[in-house]
Amino acid sequence: CRPTRCIVRSPSVYSGFNMRLLLMLHRGYTNEAQQSVPVISTVQGRIRGILTPLPSDLLGPVVQYLGVPYARPPTGDRRFQPPEPPLPWPGIRNVTQFAPVCPQSLDERNILGDMMPSWLTANLDIAATYLTHQSEDCLYLNIYVPTEEDIHEEGGQRPVMVFVHGGSYTEGTGNMMDGSVLASYGNVIVITLNYRLGVLAGFLSTGDQSAKGNYGLLDQIQALRWVKENIAAFGGDPSRVTVFGSGAGASCVSLLTLSHYSEDLFHRAIIQSGSALASWAVNYQPSKYARQLGERVGCGIDDSSQLVTCLKGRSYRELVEQSITPAKYHTAFAPVIDGDVIPDDPQILMEQGEFLNYDVMLGVNQGEGVKFVEGIVDSEDGVTAEDFDFAVSDFVDSLYGYPEGRDTLRESIRFMYTDWADRDNAETRRKTLVALFTDHQWVAPAIATADLHAQYGSPTYFYSFYHHCQSDATPPWADSAHGDEVPYVFGVPMVGPTDLFNCNFSKNDVMLSAVVMTYWTNFAKTGDPNQPVPQDTKFIHTKPNRFEEVAWSKYTPKEQLYLHIGLKPRVRDHYRATKISFWLQLVPHL
Repeated sequence: CRPTRCIVRSPSVYSGFNMRLLLMLHRGYTNEAQQSVPVISTVQGRIRGILTPLPSDLLGPVVQYLGVPYARPPTGDRRFQPPEPPLPWPGIRNVTQFAPVCPQSLDERNILGDMMPSWLTANLDIAATYLTHQSEDCLYLNIYVPTEEDIHEEGGQRPVMVFVHGGSYTEGTGNMMDGSVLASYGNVIVITLNYRLGVLAGFLSTGDQSAKGNYGLLDQIQALRWVKENIAAFGGDPSRVTVFGSGAGASCVSLLTLSHYSEDLFHRAIIQSGSALASWAVNYQPSKYARQLGERVGCGIDDSSQLVTCLKGRSYRELVEQSITPAKYHTAFAPVIDGDVIPDDPQILMEQGEFLNYDVMLGVNQGEGVKFVEGIVDSEDGVTAEDFDFAVSDFVDSLYGYPEGRDTLRESIRFMYTDWADRDNAETRRKTLVALFTDHQWVAPAIATADLHAQYGSPTYFYSFYHHCQSDATPPWADSAHGDEVPYVFGVPMVGPTDLFNCNFSKNDVMLSAVVMTYWTNFAKTGDPNQPVPQDTKFIHTKPNRFEEVAWSKYTPKEQLYLHIGLKPRVRDHYRATKISFWLQLVPHL
């Protein structure tokens, strides 16, 4: 914790000349600094990273270890197989560049999904630059280690935060998320990782022993095993590992808390905008989509074992470019209930208390469902009554298979999501439609997860995120959309706009990012987002941090206290209680 953290300066946006100058100085600094980076001895061999300065007086340099193998390449016969530990290597391995990303489609039609984070879909050209270097040899992680002492934990091992990226289980890479600012500001070790995705083994399943699926989850578990075995060599504390993720990454984290494979590998979970209970979190028809894929690539074989053998003979590019369309609000290649990694339905596992050993912090963004509404005709001017009715009918028909109750359900949803005081206002209708998708797809599963986790007293903290940065890519009517919390968690406002997060960050954005990072890293350190670092730093000259007097209370099923994270922070109770009770208490009985 540096003395300069008492004042936050405005985030710098570097001119082209200044950026080139910084890079020149950085290269010279790097050549000297790399010689002083300690060589780390891992179980598999020795590695050397790179010392990287950060463009802010607030932040000390970090050592980055990029492209560290945590498993053997899942190629050849190891495709559609659980990961194996990495092989040892001789000498010193320089880990100073990102490794290839796991194979995935670059077709915009596959990326522009309603479940994708808003920052990704708004910057597809930039995002594609992170995804072009692909290989099945992709099971690598990136480690960001701070270099300065923490006054709250002098001389001790640092807590570890492992980030699982989102992207509907089909897209993305840990390489997109630079953990440097979070590591430096919060004095924690941050790890990002790649895991297998989509059709190419990550989540393909035949529904039997031939290809059980869940290889993407098993990759994450193997990465956590690697962390447990090796992180002490980096100054990390293997007894304080927090797994966090957003979107599909959050659902992975939620599922990891339910798997016996995860025992003793991590201790806390931060679940951002996702849950194992969401309709899209688990695939209940895995063999259907596996056979569709087989038919598309000339492997239309009934026998599962022969199907898998045939698929192993196809190039990864041929497989990932196939567009397999799932039912709406579901995913074609997602985690499956295999009786092993996920032994039963997540709802049942939660009711049985399988995840009570973990401290859990979870939450949602206010306008998660914006993408579902953006595609509706004329949504810029609001939503017509006809479009509203069609959206509700399509929603019910896609999600609820029983025909006898559909009419009642449609009318019930229309009633609940009509603002009767302003029923003829198209903009109000648009707002309530966003709320419908947000509540069903994100809030209700998150509240159900929080209730089940907290019912026996396990530490649980809930938040609702109410802020987003100013960007031309965001509709002026949108609230904080899916993924909008991510740049604040990773401290992007502190170093100014980046290619992926090209926002007009204000002083308030810097303040809010510091607040969020403090809460997140406190939770990783102690299981309590309020401790050990208080929210007492003054920002922007003499302007006080608005979170100083806010104590984030634990969530309980009775009081349902949660933190409203925005420019006017406060602890509130019973988030969207009436609407969520509708989904959790009434709809199952209709």
